[in-house]
Amino acid sequence: MLNTDITPLIRKHSPTLPDRGYVHVANNKVSGNRPVDIGYDISTVGLSVRKALYNCATAPWNLPLSMRRIPSDANRGTFTAEQLNDLLNNEALPFNKKLIVNALDSQYGTPEYIVDVADQFNLVSLIRMKNNRVVYDQLTLEEQEARRLANKDNRGTTAIYGEKHKLKELFEETVPADSCQEFSICLTSGRKCLVEVRIWENEMIRSKRGKSMKDKPFRLVNIKLKDPQTGEAIFKKQLWLAVCGKRRMELTGEEIFWSYRQRFDIEHFFRFGKQRLLLDKFQTPDIEHLDNWMEIVSLSYWLLWVSRKEADVKTLKWRKYDKRFQQRQAADLDPSPSEVQRQLSEIFLGFSETPFLPNSTKKGKGRQQGDKQPLRAKYKVVKKGKKKKKTSKKCE
Repeated sequence: MLNTDITPLIRKHSPTLPDRGYVHVANNKVSGNRPVDIGYDISTVGLSVRKALYNCATAPWNLPLSMRRIPSDANRGTFTAEQLNDLLNNEALPFNKKLIVNALDSQYGTPEYIVDVADQFNLVSLIRMKNNRVVYDQLTLEEQEARRLANKDNRGTTAIYGEKHKLKELFEETVPADSCQEFSICLTSGRKCLVEVRIWENEMIRSKRGKSMKDKPFRLVNIKLKDPQTGEAIFKKQLWLAVCGKRRMELTGEEIFWSYRQRFDIEHFFRFGKQRLLLDKFQTPDIEHLDNWMEIVSLSYWLLWVSRKEADVKTLKWRKYDKRFQQRQAADLDPSPSEVQRQLSEIFLGFSETPFLPNSTKKGKGRQQGDKQPLRAKYKVVKKGKKKKKTSKKCE
């Protein structure tokens, strides 16, 4: 199970770093301020290793497999697809031999991402769909032949797209679902509810920007949480998912629900990486050092994961009454990343100091008197605008 998402890396006071652009950031401090800042977008593909246990708050471990800085002129869907293909095509990794489920947010529901990863046989993508999206039914062979016969002049290509549906117009009530599944869960707050999963097979979206979607149908999934007593929906907005991939039929409705619910684990990694691993605190005038720093943060998180067996499930005194902590302690589960980090110094002190002692070296000469360092180049912030229309030059 993989989770893929993008997080902003703010660098508004770094004019020597090239290719900085405007990124989206949440702004809840001052009302009316635009949620925009200057920096980079970081694309991350993580491996979800959370243990699926019923009614128990397990630690949200999400191991980063790849972290890359998105160029300002790159398309997010195309860039992420290339990043994911590099992982799945690596023969040294086990991803090309087993079924891979990748959970993504709504910004990846574009033809650029879906088309570029369509050749991965073992990959199934769970993409959240916006409530204002439009989908089309895929015509069967009989329906395609009927439309062809109804076309008197026999012009044009064979019709593939059928009836048009808008998700915001209560699509699940007007068009019957192909399958429906219902099961009960218990939220982390202790509230019990029913999960209703409805699935429509062979839905499609239109081809755009040169990416053909005519041969790439998907399963449209609607997930609704209901109160077990009244049967009414708990939340106002419903969850729509597009299940894409050649092996998409192997997932049941319950597996789709639990797979996408763990997508939020990558948000835990982003917060932990910025607050505890200094992901966005490293200051450097070189873009190469910034890219290397993301690799160091990834290795640091993997080091915490490897050290979890040496750490104990213990927390601060004021948090020992937390129900989630008590559940993990009673079930003898793995500690959280923050708990391992607090105990990591004790683990390191148990190692032999011999391999880590510094080697004796001669001091460098350093700068000589009169040496002058050249000034670093400063770059402007890249601002994306509307593309200018090409105008033909008139011959004199």
